[in-house]
Amino acid sequence: MELLCSERFCDVGVAEAWATLLDEGTYICSLRTMHRVLADRGLNGQRRQGNGRDRAPKPRVVATAPNMVWVWDISRLPGPGRGQWFYLYTIWDLWSRMAVGWTVNQSETAAVAERLITVTAARQNIDRYQLVIHSDRGAQMTATTITDLYDDLGIRRSLSRPRVSNDNPHAEAGFKTLKYRADWPDRFDTISQADHHCHQFFGWYNNKHHHTSIGLITPAMRHAGNGDLINRQRQTVLDRAYENHPERFHNGRPTPPKQPSKVWINPPKQHSK
Repeated sequence: MELLCSERFCDVGVAEAWATLLDEGTYICSLRTMHRVLADRGLNGQRRQGNGRDRAPKPRVVATAPNMVWVWDISRLPGPGRGQWFYLYTIWDLWSRMAVGWTVNQSETAAVAERLITVTAARQNIDRYQLVIHSDRGAQMTATTITDLYDDLGIRRSLSRPRVSNDNPHAEAGFKTLKYRADWPDRFDTISQADHHCHQFFGWYNNKHHHTSIGLITPAMRHAGNGDLINRQRQTVLDRAYENHPERFHNGRPTPPKQPSKVWINPPKQHSK
């Protein structure tokens, strides 16, 4: 026990310790006996230390207004033949869910992403140190040119954890909305066709799609700061309906769907008192 739990052998498997001792000319007991001795003392579990790789911190960012946090990602669009793809790059505003920038390209490169981010930041009048951009850890997202661009524009970068699939859920949800619509084709014969389809989609998504996560208003309405106005107008309609037929509202006066004042990536846990 003293030998197996010593500093030399405490972090290696029993077989490793047994073989090392044997090669040094020392035989204490059989492998089976070593395992039994450890088991008798409840020490027969995994002896090696846990994964020694640095654990990436959980990304945690919050938006309370438009153009505070963007999320971006790349999604493949099926091309004309087997194994052929077009690539849709999209930047979404976390607070409003509006697609503030997008492009379709035949290649998946950091250079395309760099151009899109640059153009979108200029169009949205982004000031230095105003914006956080969140993405996963794909090669395009972590490229040196993207890092340099963020430095030039005064943008802070947030990255998903390695091998964690749900640290960028808002971008994934946007792509899911695109691909689950009834007009989604089996393939695009040309990049122009793919571009046209995405143009139609984002026009609908930003201006006509009543998004459930932002109180059933459109992303464009929320991005423009019209959320409170829309809720007041909705409340007027609901008040009129309540006054005309109060018996239809068993839970009292109705209110419009609530619009979140904060939108998080990985919100902190709420501790009950």
